[in-house]
Amino acid sequence: MAALFWFAVATENDYSYDVDAPIFLTNLPAHKIIVSEVPATAKVRFAGKGKALLALLFYRNLFIELDLSHLRHAAEIELSPTMVQLGRRGIPVTATQVLSPHTVFVKLGSLKEKVVPIKPAVEIQTPPGYTLVGEARIEPDSMVISGPEEFVKSLRAVRTVPREFHNVRQGFAEEIALQAFPDSMKIEMPFKSARLSVDVQKLIELNLQEIPVRVRNVPAHLKVTAVPSTVALTVEGGERVLMRLQREDISAYIDYAHLPAGIAGHALAIETPPGVRHRNVRPGLFKLMMERNHRASARH
Repeated sequence: MAALFWFAVATENDYSYDVDAPIFLTNLPAHKIIVSEVPATAKVRFAGKGKALLALLFYRNLFIELDLSHLRHAAEIELSPTMVQLGRRGIPVTATQVLSPHTVFVKLGSLKEKVVPIKPAVEIQTPPGYTLVGEARIEPDSMVISGPEEFVKSLRAVRTVPREFHNVRQGFAEEIALQAFPDSMKIEMPFKSARLSVDVQKLIELNLQEIPVRVRNVPAHLKVTAVPSTVALTVEGGERVLMRLQREDISAYIDYAHLPAGIAGHALAIETPPGVRHRNVRPGLFKLMMERNHRASARH
């Protein structure tokens, strides 16, 4: 009883107490962003009766409000007790002094948004007999970043954290974290991870025969035919990819517009679908038969 009586009497006395108050920046001008480092809190001295100070410490709903509505570029703002807000509880205490820091430097920069691609920084290693089909895919493959114009305008991509996957025998998908930018750059990203997808299949090869050889970019007054008119080759790639492959998916051609003069044979260009590689092209060189005004001649 004596202790309770002493506590009741003691809390009716006047005291002062120092509290760390969060600093809130409000009314930021449109299309602006804070580029300086602003302290998170400031130490404030409060005065009041003991029980009121106890309530202040219990509820902790105080903060310092810095109104930036009139700031255009940069300013050293002096912190004063009038900036201290106590919320809606009406606790009978008074902010008498802001002890430290006394001032806060606030600098604004132009806010810029930009769409940038997301690039996977991953290495996929497969054992012999398996292959990576296509490239590692990221979903979503882009994002809108925002931040100070001086930094945002020079950014070209957001990358995932570096990862290595070894002895991969089948496809997989998993969430992978994105590399964060340094805090000093003030870059905001709408999300922190993306979904990585990888397609790994058994490696097989097929021998394809009689792939038509075409001649591209032929002048309108000429008819040009490759001799021989077909080619054979070996393709390799993922099992499921090659099982769906058709001859029509392989493009074999000679570009007439880029033929060098004085060469006896002409090399062939081969285009294959993504994830399909080719080798062992037979034959390696071709002649061209040209017709003009119903007469045929050979160009070597």
